[in-house]
Amino acid sequence: MKHKIAILSDIHGNVTALRTVLNQLQSENITEYWYLGDLLTPGPGVNEIFDRLNDLNTTVFIRGNWDDIVVHVLADNEQFLDYDNDGYVHVARMIEYIDDTITAANFEQLKNAPTFQNLTINGLNLQISHNFKLKNSGHELFPYEIQGNFDELTEDQSIDMAFYGHTHHQIMRTSSNDQLIVNPGSIGEPYTRWQKFADNLRAEYAVMEIDSSGLANVSFKRASYDINDELKLAKAAKLPYLELYDYLLHTGKASTHDIDTLTKYNKQYNYRADVIDFFKRLRVNHF
Repeated sequence: MKHKIAILSDIHGNVTALRTVLNQLQSENITEYWYLGDLLTPGPGVNEIFDRLNDLNTTVFIRGNWDDIVVHVLADNEQFLDYDNDGYVHVARMIEYIDDTITAANFEQLKNAPTFQNLTINGLNLQISHNFKLKNSGHELFPYEIQGNFDELTEDQSIDMAFYGHTHHQIMRTSSNDQLIVNPGSIGEPYTRWQKFADNLRAEYAVMEIDSSGLANVSFKRASYDINDELKLAKAAKLPYLELYDYLLHTGKASTHDIDTLTKYNKQYNYRADVIDFFKRLRVNHF
């Protein structure tokens, strides 16, 4: 049987980009969908993203590093106690938004999602993860990092192809043993440091065809969407840090580690007080 697989990753709450990608895929005769993690934050989309993926033949659903943070806080009741740290306040305020939005069923799906999955299709052995199999955060697999990191990703010598997300770059390369490595890029937050390419931040994904003999063909795809439509959704949803989301969509640059900017908006909107109240409530009533 021939398989045609849509490989999606890193939506990061950008529901408008996801809608556009799925509409574009309707003409592709896709047989199954893989999702490689980071469904949530900083965009406004939460339940609609789960619903759209669950309405498809999504055979792989991986939990990303931002998804992990949400699960650790809301399920394990881990808390950010350093309220003077504006970076922590930013993350906690975004988790509060998700806590106010996500359904119990969708949260359970996220909590129970694996960090990696292995499949065999037509004799082809495939490994799918968000970053490394057991470490779904970090910068080791950015495209300009050392070869040894990619060899670590493919250390299982039974694997023919490895797929990962996380870095928001479309990548095709090999291990030192010529195992194929593919990253479909990011639907919600494509990124590049090369300025000429940064002017067109279209949603990124990939399509893989596997024929009956186990030979694979991978195509990288992009989809243009209306950023203003996404920002209207964010505004209607009362998304925290709306100004930073606007900046991200127009530049590809996240402000997660820009402490000066985070401090500015934490003070302007009194997010620190919101977070303190949120954790008080979380101790009493959480998933």
